[in-house]
Amino acid sequence: MAKLKGQHVTIFIDDSALSPQDVSDDVESIDIPDEYDEIEVTGFTEGAHNSIPGMPSFPVELVGTFNPAATTGLYTVLSGIKGVASGHTLTVQVPTGTGAPVSGDPEFEGEFWLQKMNIATTPAGKLNLTASLRVFGATAPAWGTVA
Repeated sequence: MAKLKGQHVTIFIDDSALSPQDVSDDVESIDIPDEYDEIEVTGFTEGAHNSIPGMPSFPVELVGTFNPAATTGLYTVLSGIKGVASGHTLTVQVPTGTGAPVSGDPEFEGEFWLQKMNIATTPAGKLNLTASLRVFGATAPAWGTVA
């Protein structure tokens, strides 16, 4: 597979009504670590720490521009789901070409809840938004392809 670029990545997040909203224009970066919990299994007679992989955690971090626009603004979408104990679908589509994602391109998707949202300003007056999304439910998020 060729190198992928983030320029035309499309990001959908379910709002409070579980309707997917395209927040791509407001997102500056998204970090999707393929990360596993570490389980300590060191015995008393072992000479070093010993661990095994646990469950995948996928702690997604998103950075974007504060946008309170009705319905589709990043702040509007995230503020409606912050701290809500239910899953909201996050879909990240990565194009392999120079335009928008098409059928067969890589896609990351899963159910998440919004653990934290931080709003900060820069000296130039720009409002930034940082969000932490965590897996919700029994099914792990996964990489697949755009339908």
